[in-house]
Amino acid sequence: MRTPLSTLLTAACLLLAACSHKDPATQPPPLTFETRKFEKSLPGCGDTEKRAEPCVTFRVEWPEVVQSTSPEAKSRINAAILAALQPHEAPRGFEAEAAQAIEDYQHLRKEFPSSAIAYFDRRTAEILLSNSAFLTIEIQSETFHGGAHPNGHREYLNFRPASGERIELASLLLPGALPKLLLILEKRFRTERGLEEQQNLTEAGFTFENGKFRLPIQWGADARGLLFFYNAYEIAPYAMGPTRVHLPYSELKSVLRPDSGLPLPK
Repeated sequence: MRTPLSTLLTAACLLLAACSHKDPATQPPPLTFETRKFEKSLPGCGDTEKRAEPCVTFRVEWPEVVQSTSPEAKSRINAAILAALQPHEAPRGFEAEAAQAIEDYQHLRKEFPSSAIAYFDRRTAEILLSNSAFLTIEIQSETFHGGAHPNGHREYLNFRPASGERIELASLLLPGALPKLLLILEKRFRTERGLEEQQNLTEAGFTFENGKFRLPIQWGADARGLLFFYNAYEIAPYAMGPTRVHLPYSELKSVLRPDSGLPLPK
């Protein structure tokens, strides 16, 4: 018995639709990037045979969107990256900020000619995840302009590539899943910090409000899982350092929405 033509056509249409429906997390991003760099230094500091680095070093490297299906998305993402790379209190633009650092250093040398201090600013923005539905940029910075120690900071920018809109962590979670995410994160946090399961966080030296574990301000995503980063001073004194926690997607199936745009395992 022959199969009716209409049935074959219907089956073909359904198969075509199924094939054309692809996971956004596996599709290429609608963005093209190029690497940008800014560098300025002040040479001639001290004995270069003993210490080769310049007196002042100011380096910034970041990805810039050069092509996008949406001019608005391109503008939003580029503006957010540049804003994250420069402190609010700094002069406008890297050129002006580098010039200010050099001026401050020269003033220090006039007051203390024998000082061996070298100033530096190092900032990088790196793409951690990029597909048609999700973009994560990691910003790392380290600065030293004198003092007891350098200051480091890490920040994550999460976008919808098609629009340039920022992604909130809550929008990725299944309804009511936040408490479960906190439990998973705290368990891994304690492992990273070498803490016992029931050990009091305050007694261990952490400064969580009322001793209650909480999410960090900074979070991001890569191809393997979600990243959570507690910067120095955020939950502990500087001497205890920052804390980075990586949760693989295999542990987050019960908390993340399947349509989040993240590369979740099948």
